Amino acid sequence: MAMQKGKMKKKGMAKGGAAMKKKGMAKGGVKMPMVKKGGKMIPAFAADGKGKMNKGGMTKKKKGMAKGGATMKKKGYAAGGMSVGQLRSAAKAKGYKIMKG
Repeated sequence: MAMQKGKMKKKGMAKGGAAMKKKGMAKGGVKMPMVKKGGKMIPAFAADGKGKMNKGGMTKKKKGMAKGGATMKKKGYAAGGMSVGQLRSAAKAKGYKIMKG
């Protein structure tokens, strides 16, 4: 059997491996847009003077009837038919006469 010369071969992470990746703001983050107000530099969103967002964030998801629910289906002329005046003039053009019932 031949003897191995030199150093032993490194395996896996012992080779150097992947360094831990930086996450979030440690990575460098996004620089906040700043504006000058009253001689001080403050974030742009704070310069409008609106203050905190009262009860901000996501709203509850609507369910069932709150989504819009079932609506009454319109019938007859309410669904988009002719008005009484239009109906009378159309009937007059064809030679009919509409009587009040």
